[in-house]
Amino acid sequence: MQKWRLKRVMQYVDDNLAAKVTLEHLAAVAGLSRMHFAAQFRAAVGIRPHEYLLKRRIERAQELLQQADVSLVDIALTVGFQTQAHFTTVFKRFAGDTPYQWRSAYLAQFLPLPPVGARPS
Repeated sequence: MQKWRLKRVMQYVDDNLAAKVTLEHLAAVAGLSRMHFAAQFRAAVGIRPHEYLLKRRIERAQELLQQADVSLVDIALTVGFQTQAHFTTVFKRFAGDTPYQWRSAYLAQFLPLPPVGARPS
């Protein structure tokens, strides 16, 4: 696939993470038939178009999870999942943890350590 077509498709994905993105949409953006697009995309990127879309959604979700004040359901909807349950399932497949676990681990990095010799209350 030509670089300009691939770049256009990737930009379309990034711009439409919250929307329903179909193979037909991506093929149209690339100016190719569905099957030709799917084969060329996989050859160029190494994964199927749907896997790429999910990967980008999870990467965007990780950016949003770094903000403690955004709810998990809002993040799920913002990155294009219909339910928080589906979001959690896909997130765990890609990131290895649930969104809640991932956010907790991320935010724990920035909490101050207790003083040496301090006892837990």
